[in-house]
Amino acid sequence: MHWQQRSKIMRIQALVNPFYQQLEYITKQVNAYQIDQIAQGWPPSSAAVFPNTWSDLQPAYLPNCSTTDNNAGKCRKPEQTPWGTTMLMTKINSPVPPSVTPRYRLQIQIPFPNATSDATQLEHQAVLESLGRFPGSEFQAASNSLSVWVDRIDSGVQQDALVKRSGDDSTLTGDWDVGGNYAITNAKDVTIRNSDGSQRRLGAGTVSTLITKHNQRVDKHKCPTGLTPAIATSIKGIFNETDPTVPFANVSSSRSYTVSSSTYWTVKLDYFATVNGVITPLHDGEVNVQLICN
Repeated sequence: MHWQQRSKIMRIQALVNPFYQQLEYITKQVNAYQIDQIAQGWPPSSAAVFPNTWSDLQPAYLPNCSTTDNNAGKCRKPEQTPWGTTMLMTKINSPVPPSVTPRYRLQIQIPFPNATSDATQLEHQAVLESLGRFPGSEFQAASNSLSVWVDRIDSGVQQDALVKRSGDDSTLTGDWDVGGNYAITNAKDVTIRNSDGSQRRLGAGTVSTLITKHNQRVDKHKCPTGLTPAIATSIKGIFNETDPTVPFANVSSSRSYTVSSSTYWTVKLDYFATVNGVITPLHDGEVNVQLICN
């Protein structure tokens, strides 16, 4: 009788072994789901890196099986077991004491065949012997089920220490040296912390400086989103370029300014000076120009 029971258990286990492999595949695909969620910016220890339901894994991570095909015996849904029960998926918050920081893991609960029924007692024993050795599993007699725990991926600990693409909860703990061979490019803006804790935008301020003359055109520059191109001028020097041999004196009412057009500014320099005893309007000289974003 004992040999007959053992032989039956072995036959059942032969049918359960493919499910063991299926369970390995499911945990592997849950990890793939985690990787993609982390790549999208979710913190590795958060609940968002784990699927909410089996449908979250289909069809990208696990194959689809419609109810029609399932009823026709063409396929088995990922959550179905060979003995007819349905696996449950639950996200559990399991912080590591003494920390209370949320740290989530996934519980896949596998209901077993009835352990007390004569009809399913051997099946229960065979399933328990086969799946009880699954890594990260725990049999719970009270619910007659096996819990398979899927923790955050191994690189999750390392991911927590990295600067995240999303920028959340990932401040630097030291100076960031990019090595001197590479640049930080295509940034929308950069802010600098002032001594009082306020922030100064590098995108807002001087873009470039140049020296111009009266009636010289300066193309309007581009600014980051939310900022407007502007120009500021100041007189660099006043001198007689038209006829350097003729001195002038009594310079007054001097000013530099610009006239705006759609794509450029025209720099202006106006002043009055006494030339050969006559007060004359002049424009000779140089103007400092600052292109700014504000």
